[in-house]
Amino acid sequence: MTGDRPSALGPRVRLPASGTEAGWEPDPYRPDAVVLTVGGAEQSTLVPGSPTTLVYEYLQRVANILDLVPALSHHTPTEPAAIAHLGGGALSLTRRLEVTHPGLKQVVVDLDQELMDFVTSSYPLATPSLTRIVAGDVEHALGSVESDAPFAAVVLDIALDQHSPARLLSADYMGRLLSLTGPDGAVLINIGDDGGLPATRTIVAACRSQGASVFVTAPSDVLSGDYTGNVILVASRHAWPSERLEQVKAAGPHPASVFSGAELDFLGS
Repeated sequence: MTGDRPSALGPRVRLPASGTEAGWEPDPYRPDAVVLTVGGAEQSTLVPGSPTTLVYEYLQRVANILDLVPALSHHTPTEPAAIAHLGGGALSLTRRLEVTHPGLKQVVVDLDQELMDFVTSSYPLATPSLTRIVAGDVEHALGSVESDAPFAAVVLDIALDQHSPARLLSADYMGRLLSLTGPDGAVLINIGDDGGLPATRTIVAACRSQGASVFVTAPSDVLSGDYTGNVILVASRHAWPSERLEQVKAAGPHPASVFSGAELDFLGS
């Protein structure tokens, strides 16, 4: 199947690495979209034929931030940049970047090679020769992507939360991610946090301990700690100027807030 929308009982594949099954289902809310399920749970959503359409609000936020990362904005087809995705899913962000940043080199790390093969055979990438897929978990596979560094950006998208393995929230791991970026690069982390933002506060502290400058952005009621939701944390070697942080806020989706500097001490309160 290539490009056609799957039926309600679309093709499925067994995933030995995670011991579960993946498949495509129609999106009940968008007739033009398809949902990738893993273990029966919604994992990613694609709009076939429209790679720049990102259904999830948090992923729209990530894409808008990437457009403002200095190392990525300097990318040209003759002087290509590279980006690493830790967590593959349906390769939604990878597909968008193929269109918005032609010639960009991309490396995708995902636990299940079978899942990546299933996704790309169902909905092929536009420029597969520019994307390298590495099978492995997002910690132990870092050594396999170092040959492609430095990256303009490293995107960790496995929805970290306070129940994630402590090693993935640690200062050591944050330091390893930062070491993969160039001087003007950035690490973007998707945190699916709980009220009070415990995971976000832990990761902010871990990044700061490595000398990184940090800001976070999310819907305003999530950063206040009143509601659960996705927080996007951005860590870089150099602080982003206030003008660029205002661009992050203006880019949305809205309503959104951006916390940086001393404001981070009041996260979730």
